[in-house]
Amino acid sequence: MNENIASELEQGPDTRLVDRRRAAAYVGVTAGRFEQLVRDTVVPPPVMVDNKRRWPIALLDVAKATVGSSIPCLPPVPADVSAEMRPCERDPAPASRELPDQAWFDQRARFVERVRRSLLSGNEISLLREFKVLKQNQISMFGYYGSFEALMVRGYIVEVARKPPSSRPMVTYRLTAQGEQVIAALKDEPAI
Repeated sequence: MNENIASELEQGPDTRLVDRRRAAAYVGVTAGRFEQLVRDTVVPPPVMVDNKRRWPIALLDVAKATVGSSIPCLPPVPADVSAEMRPCERDPAPASRELPDQAWFDQRARFVERVRRSLLSGNEISLLREFKVLKQNQISMFGYYGSFEALMVRGYIVEVARKPPSSRPMVTYRLTAQGEQVIAALKDEPAI
């Protein structure tokens, strides 16, 4: 974490709302990881001030404690044991994957219900038009967006591949037969 930003945040009472970079530094993560924590609702959503996203320091204290407590601590390794063994003979570190909690499953269920009750959004139609314009049934792009997720819920596309990093992966989507029917029914955009 940048010590200058941390000292700025601890000094004055006038820094009650901070931007993304300062909020990430305050919580102790990178800006990309901070965005992922906001999407995963670990960090509260921002407050809009003059069309800029700002986070209240008071709410970041809770997120800071949550993030700090979720960082796994490695057990101490006796020096004599690790010195005798070559790196390939040591036991691999256990994977520290946390499973989603019930709140995450509830949030996903609400999202699926909301998508199924609504009409296609403008973003979803634009994404389907991209398939039509490119005359392909597969598209790869960086990032994982809600519109693609909604199209998957509707059954119009499926995710076929994902390459790291997890914060902004290269994701490949493929049209389904139902998606191809919807694209065939879409009218071409008028030329301006």
